Amino acid sequence: MESLSVLLLHPFNAYLEQELDRRCRLIRFWESPPERRDEFLRAHAGSIRAVVGNANHGADAKLIDALPALEIVASFSVGIDRVDLAKCRERGIRVTNTPDVLTDDVADLAVGLAIAVLRRIPQADRHVRTGQWKAKGDFTLTTRGVLINVGCGAHVDEPELVSALVEKRLGGAGLDVYEHEPFAPEQLFGLDNVVVVPHVGSDTEETCMAMADLFSGKKVGIIGLGRIGLAIAKRVEAFDCPVNYYQRTKQAYPNYTYYPSVVELAANSDVLVVACPLNANTRHIVNREVMEALGPKGVLINIGRGPHVDEPEMVSALLDGRLGGAGLDVFEDEPNVPEALFALDNVVLVPHVGSATHETRTAMADLVLGNLEAHVLNKPLLTPVV
Repeated sequence: MESLSVLLLHPFNAYLEQELDRRCRLIRFWESPPERRDEFLRAHAGSIRAVVGNANHGADAKLIDALPALEIVASFSVGIDRVDLAKCRERGIRVTNTPDVLTDDVADLAVGLAIAVLRRIPQADRHVRTGQWKAKGDFTLTTRGVLINVGCGAHVDEPELVSALVEKRLGGAGLDVYEHEPFAPEQLFGLDNVVVVPHVGSDTEETCMAMADLFSGKKVGIIGLGRIGLAIAKRVEAFDCPVNYYQRTKQAYPNYTYYPSVVELAANSDVLVVACPLNANTRHIVNREVMEALGPKGVLINIGRGPHVDEPEMVSALLDGRLGGAGLDVFEDEPNVPEALFALDNVVLVPHVGSATHETRTAMADLVLGNLEAHVLNKPLLTPVV
């Protein structure tokens, strides 16, 4: 492949970059300043025959039009929504992706996120690392916990209580006593999840509800029962979780319950997992109506693509307590993540690492290289899309 000029759009994998550099004439797109990209493309336009991108860096119509010698677009991802497939078909440009090899990794992460959200693993980890276990004792309340104080106002760290309620780290409170009676914190007056009474009860100890939610036995709804969706279903079955699903057509899986709409699926699920391809029909497939159906005890897991979820609506639902929690690997405008999510203890965030294991990323790189080699040798492509 020494004669093949390859435009690598982004430095997303060191092994792939090294192998392309060794086997081909590699052109690194990111080495050109953004304001000089057009000039950079014009300088190399006549020689570039292949483009290698990924889920976030694809070949749009503008890039394709700028490369008259382009023959193949090889995507280091399953998702190809950033590739203009119509333009490629029009030009006779071949397109490949990297399916199958990342199925297990993404399915593992989906289940891991669900468990992390429900069992509050990141928060428990921080409780130990920050010395809170030794200093303050056992793990703190969850977002679904309710604090009842009919003992003494000084039993509760009142500023911390107010902060936890305002930030939704505590589900609610019923207060008969206060630190500085007859004064109660005014921030509590506007909260619907707080009941305040003027020290009219008996002097008993404060009580609280417990810590985390069980994952085993939860009803798991999967949007998209393809390779990854099926792998997720197989994994959650081991936790005795009933599996529900939605996709365009009902499949012959007697152990799984089909729902003809995403809203119906959400209404009958405790955990909703997005695992479908991104296209015009699935953009914002998880919208306000779906999140309302999932409800204040439901958990949303997105290991698909960021635009599958209406992100502003999700943030609002989480802040308002209309959605119970979320585990997110993907976002609408990566690498930008809504800052409002950072303070929420019922949300687990990871930076699009669904396939990020050494073994899988190497296998994906080998597929890209194999497809390029097959193209040069005029052999059948390993994983053709177009």
